[in-house]
Amino acid sequence: MSVEDNIGKALKDFLAEAEEILDQLSLDLVSLSDCADTGDCNPDLVNSVFRGAHSLKGLAGMFGLSDIAELGHHLENLLDALRLGKVDLDQAVVSTLFESTELLAQLVRGAGESGGEGADLSGAMKRINDCLTRGPKGNQDSPLARLNIPERVLSSMTEYEEHRLLENVKKGRNIYSIRVSLLLASFDSELMELTETLKQAGEVISTLPSASSGLDSGIDFEILFGSELSADALTPLIDREHLSITAFGDAGKSQAPRRAQTLAEAEAEVEAEAAPGHEEGEFQPPVPAETALSAKSMSRTVRVDIGKLDLLMNIVGELVLSHSMIADVAARMRRDGLIVPSQDLNKAAKGLEKKLSELQKGVMEIRMIPVGQLFDKMSRIIRKISREQGKKVDLKLYGADTELDKLIIEDISDPVMHIVRNSIDHGIETPEERLAAGKDEKGTITLSSYQKGNHVVIQVDDDGGGIDVSRVKKKAIALGIIDRMDEVNDREALDFIFRPGFSTTDTVSEISGRGVGMDVVRTNIAALSGLIDVENFPGQGARFVITLPITLAIIKALIISTAGRTYALPITSVLESIIVEQKEIRTVERKEVIQLRETTLPLLRLSEFFELKGGTPAPESCYVVVVGVAEKRLGLVVDDLLGQQDIVIKSIGETFAGFRGISGAADLGDQRTILVLDVGGVISEATRGSA
Repeated sequence: MSVEDNIGKALKDFLAEAEEILDQLSLDLVSLSDCADTGDCNPDLVNSVFRGAHSLKGLAGMFGLSDIAELGHHLENLLDALRLGKVDLDQAVVSTLFESTELLAQLVRGAGESGGEGADLSGAMKRINDCLTRGPKGNQDSPLARLNIPERVLSSMTEYEEHRLLENVKKGRNIYSIRVSLLLASFDSELMELTETLKQAGEVISTLPSASSGLDSGIDFEILFGSELSADALTPLIDREHLSITAFGDAGKSQAPRRAQTLAEAEAEVEAEAAPGHEEGEFQPPVPAETALSAKSMSRTVRVDIGKLDLLMNIVGELVLSHSMIADVAARMRRDGLIVPSQDLNKAAKGLEKKLSELQKGVMEIRMIPVGQLFDKMSRIIRKISREQGKKVDLKLYGADTELDKLIIEDISDPVMHIVRNSIDHGIETPEERLAAGKDEKGTITLSSYQKGNHVVIQVDDDGGGIDVSRVKKKAIALGIIDRMDEVNDREALDFIFRPGFSTTDTVSEISGRGVGMDVVRTNIAALSGLIDVENFPGQGARFVITLPITLAIIKALIISTAGRTYALPITSVLESIIVEQKEIRTVERKEVIQLRETTLPLLRLSEFFELKGGTPAPESCYVVVVGVAEKRLGLVVDDLLGQQDIVIKSIGETFAGFRGISGAADLGDQRTILVLDVGGVISEATRGSA
């Protein structure tokens, strides 16, 4: 491998690592914003953000990405001042942190796309420096003097630990010194266990090694701890034989410190229990340190480039195609009278099909990721836009563990973001408007997902004012879409918001109102063989429902023919196939329909939809393939059903991207290439035509 290849691979690893760090930073900043509102913040949260900025700065410096390293350094300074109490946590600081993180994300993307940076950092640097020069609002005299904490303890504390001690005292918490004696063979795990227990009851301010008991096999620790619990309440939580608690100041005067058991006494107990003839007790001697060492990784996961998975999936797809060819050869041999060899070949094809199915399933499982990764990104966007709009918005998440193909989640991110932005801008009212309407001043956006058959449904709900349908109709009249208000019903009018250039907003903002967005949303979702629908609840909110296939890689398809052309229908969208007599077809409002189990099913002749020539006169009966996405149903009238086959959908390029109803192409076992129908797009076009 050349030096250039090594550098390229290392840069890809950096981008993957940086993306994970930025995603976690965004999540932590959302929680930090809530802390700014309540005034109470977990110091571990601030430390997590600080470590993220520090790691990103260090990684960028290694690769010579100076802009990222410089901005990361300034961000690290602000976070360090925040964790040391030199800067107060307020919404101005949180806003600066959000903006800086977004700029870092832009720089990282730029490094991945072009290998360079070059963004203007001056604005971000100035805002960070403004926060640093403001300093804390109040400077009170230190209340530590009344605690009578020994000077040896105070002098050994770091600046950060001293700040956390002061914060605990200001909040009125009791301050304790917890001394514990631990065996050398197991002190690390025991100390970690004790620390985690203490964190449930308060804050571990510092942990210091203290004077030992004079034994080579032991070590003592002194833990400075702040809690709202009294000493009497704290003692049962951490009760152990070789531990003592001392309260500073007025805390727990009724609680006398309990004598710590010496390590010599603890070891004597261990030896007694291990002696021959001693009954087996609850205490087990710790494993010697030598046998506990291991070079194994704790995690059994690896990071895999999605490009490698795409390559693997393409290989599986080619194998699927080869299997189809083998099966076709076996069928021809049987027709030609070669019974025995055709049976052997068919048996081999069956075995290959089984193994291919297992391989395909395994690759697909690797590609699947939880929708929660998409929802996490939306939480930061919602917080940022709501602040800019002067609105208060809560986010609720449901079904975050529902899984989708990684590439589908990437392609659906922008459409979902557009919907969320519009929900905040157009849907959620200002706090004053909500209070006047008898609502809570804080609005709610709910993101939910669930699996429905072979599809995944993503819903975006808001509890705002809903969509003003009369305003939509007036805009449609102004654009010449309709002539009268009563020409379409309210349900049909909602479909207008997905038309190109359609917007009910008179003023242009950075968020919406430019006449673009919702039409792009529908187009992008249709490109994924998906469907979007909207439900309106006047005065109570709106709901956008996105229905997507779980994957677009290898799928099972129904092969159909019409007007001499052959097409593939994804089997996940096929509900049933029926034979219909011509006399059963009726015409309602110039649209053909049939009655199917007490419901009216609209029909669409594919030959007419694609304007195909060479069709034969309508026979006495025809095949109707009933397809559906979400709650929408449509009957496709075709000439023949040619059977089912596994296919690999391949892109047909930008030249044909504008053709509605086509999602890609696929190769068949007989080496023919056919088009794959986009059922969601066909249904949308047919529905739009009827509107």
